[in-house]
Amino acid sequence: MKSEKEVINQIKLLKEIKPDAEWVYLAKARIMGHEVIGQRQSLTGLISNFVFQYKVAFAGMLLVGIVGGTMVAAQGALPGEPLYALKRVAEKGYAVVTGQNDTPIANLHLAAKRLEEINLMSQRNLAKNLSAAFYEYKSAKAEAKKEVAALVRKNPSKAGEIVKEAGSAMKEIDSQERAVYGVLGLEQTASSTADGSEAVSDKVIIESLIDYFKKNTTLSEDQSKDLEQVKALYDSENYGQAVDYYLNSSLNK
Repeated sequence: MKSEKEVINQIKLLKEIKPDAEWVYLAKARIMGHEVIGQRQSLTGLISNFVFQYKVAFAGMLLVGIVGGTMVAAQGALPGEPLYALKRVAEKGYAVVTGQNDTPIANLHLAAKRLEEINLMSQRNLAKNLSAAFYEYKSAKAEAKKEVAALVRKNPSKAGEIVKEAGSAMKEIDSQERAVYGVLGLEQTASSTADGSEAVSDKVIIESLIDYFKKNTTLSEDQSKDLEQVKALYDSENYGQAVDYYLNSSLNK
């Protein structure tokens, strides 16, 4: 695998390929016609033109090979490694192309990928980069919850449906997080982002859900009990725990 420095140096070499006078003449002739140019191309010009076009074609193939190979190599990059930033750019680009950019489900899937990276790093004993990996995971998870919170705030009457749609991915992440934290011997703490953004999102989500279910008069006995527990956690400002409880309760069936 080429290093970033080697890739940059090879790309810089492409700048050295410049068209000569004969090639410029040919380009003008194709656009304006030989009559307008008023000259005839020499045998040397034909050869020169062929050589230049060959160089351009080869340069294009080289660039595609370099970029393509680098992108493939970047897919296996982990936090703290040189190509990890390129991996993140590729993920963002794919999300934009597929129309999944900045959606709760897409961001939740990204958070799941970040957890997988933490698991891989722990298996490979890459402890020095674990802090970077946890930062990436918490940021992705917080962004996903922020999107869910924005949706329920915008559509409070559909809060239950919105959270239920994202609930499966959220439960999967919670389960994976417990497993990863358990392997590393760490305590799982809810709403642990440095700026508290996840706690803010959890608060909005739970407030919207409580209001949504208050207006629902067809709750079963189990759902009523679970709603009371969610309210109790909310009142004690344990917003993250309230979300986790809700996701695993009868209210999310």
